[in-house]
Amino acid sequence: MAGSTAVENRREANGSQKRRFRNYLIDSSIQLRLASYLVAVACVISVGMGWLLWSAYRESSRIMLLDPRVDEQLAMLMAREDRERMLWLGLTLVAVILCLLVLALVVTHRVAGPTVAIGQTCRRIARGDLSRPRPLRRHDLLVDLADEVALMIEGLREREEAERARIEGLAARLRRGGASSAELEAAADLDRMAAEKAQRLGPAA
Repeated sequence: MAGSTAVENRREANGSQKRRFRNYLIDSSIQLRLASYLVAVACVISVGMGWLLWSAYRESSRIMLLDPRVDEQLAMLMAREDRERMLWLGLTLVAVILCLLVLALVVTHRVAGPTVAIGQTCRRIARGDLSRPRPLRRHDLLVDLADEVALMIEGLREREEAERARIEGLAARLRRGGASSAELEAAADLDRMAAEKAQRLGPAA
């Protein structure tokens, strides 16, 4: 029983880690592309720095080997130290590149999240849904663009609300005493138009 509970706990932990990773990859096509650019630049810089440092170590070793007092054993020791330095340098550069990759995913997450949210808002507007979009998170980027989209939606909502009020007024005027069947039918059509506008405005209308 305890063993099955431990297995379930491990599965839940692995599942939560996978979900957290997927949450950071909102739009993998954008995020991974930007991250690959950053990692590629970091790799080029790291290789260049590594080559310069390796050349400097090799040159210093050559200069020291020119000294006749340096014997073969000391030369082997210096060569081993050079290899150790290059190994540690390579490990450090790999660690830096991995840190840059994680940082790139975190930063692009703050860009991809707003782009996905703004895209969804635009698709809702195209379908006629003028409900107010949810605000972005505190650390998200593109907040100014999201605010502009929100202002656009507010302008459309105000115009829809004004048109709905005018349509309802016209329908009420058509229903006044002595209205003909044609006028009542037109008033019913106007009521349907007003209801459609109210539906586009959403529950907050």
